[in-house]
Order: sequence, then C-alpha cells, then structure tokens
Amino acid sequence: MRNIDGGFLAAPDQAALDRREREVRKGKLALVLTVAGGVVALAAGYQVFADFSPGALVATLAGLAAAFGGGALTKHLMRAVRFRVHKPNAGLVGAAKLTGLLIAFFGIAALLGSIDAPGPLRIVLIAGGVGAIAYVKALHDQQWVLFELDAVGVRVERTIVPWRDVTRLTTDPVGPGMTRLGAVPVNAAPLYVAVQDSELDQRLLAAAVGRFAPQGTLLASAAQDSLGNPAS
Repeated sequence: MRNIDGGFLAAPDQAALDRREREVRKGKLALVLTVAGGVVALAAGYQVFADFSPGALVATLAGLAAAFGGGALTKHLMRAVRFRVHKPNAGLVGAAKLTGLLIAFFGIAALLGSIDAPGPLRIVLIAGGVGAIAYVKALHDQQWVLFELDAVGVRVERTIVPWRDVTRLTTDPVGPGMTRLGAVPVNAAPLYVAVQDSELDQRLLAAAVGRFAPQGTLLASAAQDSLGNPAS
C-alpha cells in the first residue's frame, strides 16, 4: 500500500489503531471457527478421497458447515471494523477461486490416496491447502476492493490516506447505475473511484463515516466544498 505522495503509508494515530484492534478482537472467535472448520474439512475430505468412510464424510460436511457459518459471521462482525465497496461480481469470482482450489486439493488428495502416499506428504498437502486459501483470499481482497473506510483512514483502490490528511469525502452519481466516491486530502489532488450502485449501500456508507471518520468530516457532493459552495 502507498500513501498519497507515493511513499510508504504514513503512520496512523495510535488511538485509531487501538480502536480498530478492539473491534477486530470481536471477530477473531468467528475467524477461528472458520479456519478450524476449513482445516477439518480439508483433513476429513482428504480421507474421504483417500480411504472413504462414513465418519470422514460426516466430518467433512460438519467442517464445511463450520467454515461457511464462521465466514458469514466473520463478515457480519467485520462490518463494525471496516466498510468496503468491491468491484462487480467480486463475491462470485472469489467463490470461483475457492472452488478451483478445492477441486485441485481433492484431485491431488485422490492421486496421493491411489498411490498410498506416506503420512507426512498428506500433512504437507493439507497445510499447503490452508495456506493457499489464505493467500488467495488476501490477494483477492487487495485486487477487488475499490473503496474502504476504517478507523485508520480511507483507501481508494490501492492508495491509503490517514484520517488526519482527509478534509472530506465525496459521493456523486456519474451515470446510470454508477456513483463516484472520493477522498479529498490536504494539499493533494482528490482521489476518486467509480463504483456500481449495486455494490454500494448509501446507508452503510453514511453509518461508516459517522463511525470511523473524525468528528466534522463531511460526506458531500464533489460539486461542493466543505462550506457548501460550488467547487471551482
């Protein structure tokens, strides 16, 4: 991530980091459930393909249920930590990537099972599968998030501006089904990104500004300055 002058991200206020950390802790239990469910599903799923048994199948289904349930709960809890707007179909693309990884994992598991692979190799496969899923998820978020607000600042595509450098936020319709979101930094050119209205909930955006932004930070039309006068 880079800041507005192209260098490294400026250190945010410690108080902002502390607030975000307190909120993140609330979602950690749900995240643990997600990871644990994923590990169980991969381990038991491997056993299903390598040496089928009803118990392994039940464990696989239970692990998948825990992983998806924990993921949904984590997403819900993380709304208190950040507000994000994604590119269109980000969820479908993410699901397709996950499906591809799972197909590859179980395909390799079936192959190792057919050749009676040793136990250490199976452990490596399971660990590698968990690591690959985590890496692809992080990379997907980096590439598909267009706009983000949290306690530290504003992210417009891959540029982050700490709250202390933000004068105001803007939102303007720019065409059928499209809205332009922006952040106006101090002594720097405004940052803008166009998002589809189907990906943007204006009520959640306003709530996020009230939750994360310093008092007095405005969310207004880009055609107005912070005093309400037309921009030049």
